Amino acid sequence: MDPSSGKPNFLRNILVRLFLLSVLLLALRFAYLVTIRGESCDVGDFCFFSLPQNLNVVAGIGQLTKSSSALIISSSANTAPSAPKKIPHLWTTQGFQKAVSFYSSVFQDLISDAFLAPNFKALCLETATGADVFALREIGVEDSVGISKKAFKPLVISGQSFKQPFDDESLDFVFCGGGVVEKSVRLGDFAAEVGRTMKPEGFLVVHTAANDTYSFQSFLGLFSSFTL
Repeated sequence: MDPSSGKPNFLRNILVRLFLLSVLLLALRFAYLVTIRGESCDVGDFCFFSLPQNLNVVAGIGQLTKSSSALIISSSANTAPSAPKKIPHLWTTQGFQKAVSFYSSVFQDLISDAFLAPNFKALCLETATGADVFALREIGVEDSVGISKKAFKPLVISGQSFKQPFDDESLDFVFCGGGVVEKSVRLGDFAAEVGRTMKPEGFLVVHTAANDTYSFQSFLGLFSSFTL
């Protein structure tokens, strides 16, 4: 028997085993990533998960930097632990952090005055960046979300102040800041929609730029069914 005839078979066996090992390692990596990160994949990071809309976001303002790992994002659903979502660049900017600090101070005062509570279902209207929503969640009002014409998840979903995607009498607290009320061309519809979605014992807080008595009284007239 020629000893050289066994070499091709030996080399072929080695190549087959290496190929099978590579396939196994690739399959294990894919299964691991799908289990940890979700059910869909992209080219940039192989696999990723879609953030649910009912997120609880907790973070320290002073720790929001590009390299920060202090941001905690969790869902109430019983899902497998997942890799932390990359912090949006906007959250790391000084302007956003300053806005969150301002709103946190306002909301903490409202909690002290019993106009706001951690167990409230809260809505922020026409908030493009969600800084006010971030502040609410930071101080413990976890069931809070914002609406704007353009969504900015996980803090802001798509919606408009005069057409809110919520059930009747489902909100405990509604906040409208940044003087956006004055910019609205449908104030009547805005007031009616707020009245529809708020609970009878709910609270509406509006940051308005109206600085004269007539404008202020005209604005209050839109909410004649509310108690000032």
